[in-house]
Amino acid sequence: MDLRLAPGEHVTLVGASGAGKSTLARIVAGVHAPTAGAVTVRAGTGEGPPVLLVDQDTHVFAGTLADNLLLARPDAAPAGLTAALAAVGAAGWARALPEGLATVVGAGGLALTPLQAQQLALARLVLADPPVVVLDEAAAEAGSEGARGLEKAAEEVTRGRTALVVAHRLGQAARADRVVVLEAGRVVEEGTHAGLLAAGGTYARLWAAWAARGAE
Repeated sequence: MDLRLAPGEHVTLVGASGAGKSTLARIVAGVHAPTAGAVTVRAGTGEGPPVLLVDQDTHVFAGTLADNLLLARPDAAPAGLTAALAAVGAAGWARALPEGLATVVGAGGLALTPLQAQQLALARLVLADPPVVVLDEAAAEAGSEGARGLEKAAEEVTRGRTALVVAHRLGQAARADRVVVLEAGRVVEEGTHAGLLAAGGTYARLWAAWAARGAE
């Protein structure tokens, strides 16, 4: 497989379950090492990692809401934490917490909903400010209405960054600069949303099936 992302480009990976989307995402993010070949990231001169992954297995750490955010940027001021939450649509519920940013969450504290946990993970990404982000189905578990809100949050946090997005909700693919279709770990199609629909291949069939389900 030869996949190149230009600086600032947004690429969406699509394909049936088991096509290799999540594996590729984790290899790009450095979670898994490739068994052959190499991954080269020519980005980032700051102190943090050049690539960060947010997936659907988000974790809320035991501690305050502020503690959870400061993991991404320990020197962030409270105003910066609030701004990061606002960027992902979480300012409302965070402000309504009994003690705001000082509210204890996670084990031994307030349990966050799956939607809130994913917003928290995206807010950490905003604070970390990496040049390259990998989103692996970050909106998949939140339910239809929540997923749409998380898609908007994902658009916000990827703005101005190189992004590789794994999505089952093909609406994300329609807004990408480029769509890459995987089958059995191989790239079988790539191009724009409109171009791939016109080609009538695998992506067009996936899109038709998704649309027939009412674009859930």
